[in-house]
Amino acid sequence: MRKHIITFISILTALLAACTEKIGYNTLLVQADSLMTSHSDSALHILQGISTESLNTKADRAYYALLLTQARDKNYIVQTDDSLIQMAVRYYDSMRDCKMQAQAYYYWGSVYRDRNEQAIAAEKYLMAIPFAQEINDKVLLGRIYNNAGYLYIYKNFTTKRILFSGKQRKSVSV
Repeated sequence: MRKHIITFISILTALLAACTEKIGYNTLLVQADSLMTSHSDSALHILQGISTESLNTKADRAYYALLLTQARDKNYIVQTDDSLIQMAVRYYDSMRDCKMQAQAYYYWGSVYRDRNEQAIAAEKYLMAIPFAQEINDKVLLGRIYNNAGYLYIYKNFTTKRILFSGKQRKSVSV
């Protein structure tokens, strides 16, 4: 009887531990992320050295995709393939992680900017705004508005003006 109780408690403890486990990202990804702001070239070097086979979870693969896209962008490497960042966008949309969604949509816009598809790039930047507003990330909001504004000036988008009021947007003819 005592043996059954101990077995039951062990199984119950294991199940509770499995259900409450938090995402523990690959340590190299966390290291690259910590270097991203001040030493983006070092972050890129770390990310390029990571074997994709070592990324065992969807969370790690999405985080890697986002960080690699970010590192390339910060190192002025032109990116024309959006398949990597799309993976991150899909994952963070499914997890409803506003912080990561804001970044993922922002960098997705940056890939379209590099592809010289400014209208789609501006659309992706605009999609990042509600997420960045929700987490109150003023630095990211500034970068989003800066890039979207530049694209509107660059492509001479004078026929339409985008107005923002909270999470709604509408087009108005000028």
